[in-house]
Amino acid sequence: MPTNPATKSVNVPAATHFLLSKEAKRLQISQADYTGAAVRYFAERGLHPVEDVAREGQLIMQQVKKLGDRVFGYLQEQERSLLVPMLEEMLRSRVTLERVLRMNEILVNNLTQQLSSLNEAQLNEQREGLKQLRAQNEDMIERQAKEAIAAAQQAGAGRINDGDTVAKAVKN
Repeated sequence: MPTNPATKSVNVPAATHFLLSKEAKRLQISQADYTGAAVRYFAERGLHPVEDVAREGQLIMQQVKKLGDRVFGYLQEQERSLLVPMLEEMLRSRVTLERVLRMNEILVNNLTQQLSSLNEAQLNEQREGLKQLRAQNEDMIERQAKEAIAAAQQAGAGRINDGDTVAKAVKN
């Protein structure tokens, strides 16, 4: 009979009681603390204490599956919110680049035909104008790249859900 009304007694086989005494003594805790910890261990994990199947393996596999689901969900969210808009912008840029290159070919052919009919003074004048245009173009590219980077930094990592934010900065 327990002397403390807050405690209950349990009958266990002699071999089990011997193991309980031995382990509690080895760990320097009371038999009641050892028994309570063992019962809580199985109860908190939802495990069946007398099954022969590896219970910890089942628990670990459940946790691994949950973690895998979370990681997969995170990757899907990244794909939707970041990677797809980046891919769209890259494809848009590539199409634009292809169109610009085609236009460039046409302009070079037309310019070559026109330049062949100019005299030396006119050629020098055209060269100077070309140098000025090249400098203006390089300045504009540098400014637009800085604006696009600033827009991306302002939106924050993983928050560029609207590819138009960067595209607008580049177009200005």
